[in-house]
Amino acid sequence: MARYKQSSINEVSRRSNLAELVSGYVHLKRNGTSHIGLCPFHKEKTPSFHVDEDKQLFYCFGCGAGGNVFDFVMRAENLDFVDALQFLAQRAGVTLEEEQQSGGRHDRDAEQRKRLLELNRLAARHFYENLSKPSAKIAVDYMNKRGLDKKTAIKFGVGFAQESWSDLLDAMQAKGFTKDELVLAGLAVKNEKGRVYDKFRNRLMFPIIDVRGNVIGFSGRALGDDAAKYMNSPETPVFHKGRNLFALNLAKQSGLKEGIILVEGNMDVVSLYQRGITNVVAGLGTALTEEQARLLKRYASQVYVCYDGDEAGQKAAQKAIGLLTEAGNVVKVVSFTGAKDPDEYILKNGPESFRALLKEAHESVEYKLLRLRKQYDIYDLSQKISFLNEAAGVLAEIDSEVAREAYMKRISAETDITVEAIRAEVLKLVYYRNKKQVNKELLKERTPERLTQDRADLSHGQSTATYKTERTLLNLIFYHRRAFEFAKEKVQAEWFSGELHRQLFSQIMAFRAENDDPHAAEFLTGLSEETVKQAATSLLYINFEGDSLQGIKEAASKLETEYLRKQAVKLAGEGKVKEANEIYRRLNERRG
Repeated sequence: MARYKQSSINEVSRRSNLAELVSGYVHLKRNGTSHIGLCPFHKEKTPSFHVDEDKQLFYCFGCGAGGNVFDFVMRAENLDFVDALQFLAQRAGVTLEEEQQSGGRHDRDAEQRKRLLELNRLAARHFYENLSKPSAKIAVDYMNKRGLDKKTAIKFGVGFAQESWSDLLDAMQAKGFTKDELVLAGLAVKNEKGRVYDKFRNRLMFPIIDVRGNVIGFSGRALGDDAAKYMNSPETPVFHKGRNLFALNLAKQSGLKEGIILVEGNMDVVSLYQRGITNVVAGLGTALTEEQARLLKRYASQVYVCYDGDEAGQKAAQKAIGLLTEAGNVVKVVSFTGAKDPDEYILKNGPESFRALLKEAHESVEYKLLRLRKQYDIYDLSQKISFLNEAAGVLAEIDSEVAREAYMKRISAETDITVEAIRAEVLKLVYYRNKKQVNKELLKERTPERLTQDRADLSHGQSTATYKTERTLLNLIFYHRRAFEFAKEKVQAEWFSGELHRQLFSQIMAFRAENDDPHAAEFLTGLSEETVKQAATSLLYINFEGDSLQGIKEAASKLETEYLRKQAVKLAGEGKVKEANEIYRRLNERRG
């Protein structure tokens, strides 16, 4: 696979404004040259995600995620480095120049990803072609029974996995793929005896396609008496269930001006889409995740939750509402009767009736209160109290004072309990919720330098003071020429007590020797190990004030002293008392 020239990569980096890019995913507030917002990579209520416009770096002081523009796109869009580079190059209008392969890790990972995506594409075609075979009668009959026409089947790439242990395996091996690749792609399974066989058998197959048109996985609907009604691809290098949604690639094309409809099953999506409701997506066999909630927010601000009408579906809807709300979505809940799921409802009642349901959809708070109202008999005193206690919990989650007041008045009228009494209960819950959040934030602030990845070095005998000194020294060497020149002559790698910082010292020295401009974003591009990159991001994001030369002299002196002390202890332990005493003498002279 072709590798792109470093000059092209640097050009893409310099033409990409990180703050502008991140603003498409996160609401940022400017604070000088920095921008602050809620982290898109972990759940939080107090912003700890920072973007430095000058350095073109992002860093979350909550979870430790950080890096340059490429790292952000790789995380946000679930891409490898090459795909992220191509994504940003197209966005910035940069033509990438290729160079010969180097055989590096990025090349190997990109090549593997490319082969797995091609394998998935060919598997999808194979499943689709199976539908025209006589053995597919069971699949065709099922499609007819569910009202799925040929045009829609083609649109979604629906196919058939034959009731065979090696149909796909044989077909893909004939195209040059290995058994190990099929297992890695989640298309085959290897048992304890080493036998490899097809994972999907006798199933109606739905390819899972990302927003760039890549087939990243599959979902298979059982056509026989298999206990597992739906079977999805496992986690693979190209497929992560919690980061993708079924049919988002098609829903995106509809414009999403009216929001996104979130349903539970693939057939719900297909059935609605066939009848003109095209802004619809589904989860992938698991409960909605935080990442999926944030993904939905990226494409539409309003989400209609339309889950199955049974108790399990409504419980799943309650959880989804919470995650969607926390991600910043406006949530409405679609309720229906006379059908078990959206597919059955639209088949019985038609698309216009379903559109009417959307217009009548309840706000998330309204839905929760209606659910509670059905659970309790408010004419029974004890049940009325239970209802009010739970309703107060729902109202305490509302940020708008006006909305909260309106709901309290309505509940007061329904229960004959004064607004004042309801308000007192709600405000008590709000107080405890806020107090809990404040304590959580105070705990975060008290934790020294909440920098995650490289803190592992402290377990190797490195004190917090030494850790901070090493970070100061590395930062000064990177950003200040005078500090770099001093380090070339005076600083030794062995002074660093942790392997991670020793490695970073060598890499920073090599980078600065060839680059007069200390461009942090470009330096990070050359780091392949994730732990090293995270450590570099955390220490390069921070600005150390003061005289750079004086600062590095002081930091270097502290590190050398600490190193010599450890050497003296080691020598004494080995019985080399004379050598140890000589080191102590030198240290005493330095102090004098």
